[in-house]
Amino acid sequence: MSAIIRASTTEQPFDFASCYHVFQQQETDATGTVVIHHGKVKYPGKQVAEFRQVVLSPMIADPDAALAEVGRQAAIEYDLFQVFIAHRLGAIGRGDDVLLVMASAATRKQAFAGCAWIVDEIKRENIIQLKERI
Repeated sequence: MSAIIRASTTEQPFDFASCYHVFQQQETDATGTVVIHHGKVKYPGKQVAEFRQVVLSPMIADPDAALAEVGRQAAIEYDLFQVFIAHRLGAIGRGDDVLLVMASAATRKQAFAGCAWIVDEIKRENIIQLKERI
């Protein structure tokens, strides 16, 4: 059975509860673990300590497809059942949600490793770039 992969970008805040509800509806009794990474804009900044906002810009023409490919690669490498990725775009403030990644697998080792790999790949900023602004 192939993994369910959903990935998208949005300029709107995402509704964590709704995203998780949809994710859970696709799970089966084979799932032993669901891991969630809920990334927020932290302060102070890395580039500009006293920033007011961050601007998230796509680095490629189709960031949704690239995020989905990251999810597919993780599903294959870590034997994940399901991957969900939502990434914000545009200008957002300190403490705002920026990234939501959910991964499910039979074991916690697979789910944690797969989720961590996805986040690390996205944070390389070759799909979406983050710039802090005053």
